[in-house]
Amino acid sequence: MIINPIIPIWLMSIICIVSIVLIIFNKQIKDIISNGTKTTRQKNIIKNHVISSCIKICIVILLFIINLRFMIPNGESTAINSNFEILFVIDKSVSMRALDYNGNKERFEGVINDCCYIVDELSNSKFSIITFGDTAQKVIPFTTDTDMVQAELKSIKLEDDFYAKGSSMNIAKDTLEKALKDESERQNGASKFIVFFITDGEITKEGETLESFANISQYISDGAVLGYGTRDRRKNGK
Repeated sequence: MIINPIIPIWLMSIICIVSIVLIIFNKQIKDIISNGTKTTRQKNIIKNHVISSCIKICIVILLFIINLRFMIPNGESTAINSNFEILFVIDKSVSMRALDYNGNKERFEGVINDCCYIVDELSNSKFSIITFGDTAQKVIPFTTDTDMVQAELKSIKLEDDFYAKGSSMNIAKDTLEKALKDESERQNGASKFIVFFITDGEITKEGETLESFANISQYISDGAVLGYGTRDRRKNGK
């Protein structure tokens, strides 16, 4: 059995303790208890407060347990370490519209299918997305919400032919490095980063060549470059 808390345990503990203190503390009850002799009505008030407080405290304890998200690994699948943080770096340039995936489908359709498959297979990990074309941007921060990750993947829009100014894989370099560095510092180096760099490999900015990404390797535990397209990169005019 493993746990995968929604809210960090230390933060949830503070929230629960504060809630219990607020539930127990009641000025009216305090005044009644401090008095010596108690009327029948006052005794009933104390009794009702105790019962009500016990119920509320049980609810708080249940919320704490629910937050822990106890999971029993499926014996048919391989257990995945929950400290894996997976970053998709996705090319959304115009050339990803080329119709050479699985026959005559868009390359980008293959990208989304493969990314969603990875999310399903490594669902106990955290995920983040960076896209690049004319510019690079971080779409979502690292999260364990796989439904949101897949929804974001499916909502990525390729660049418009009319506005595109040429693309380069180098554009993603600084954004990728910053995302890994910031998350590594936030996690105090405890996480293992897996990067999937997804592109058709085309650099359409005139005079530009691929730069080295070697300085980023210090943050990456594993990963892969997923390439899409055919030898004829200009198929269908793309």
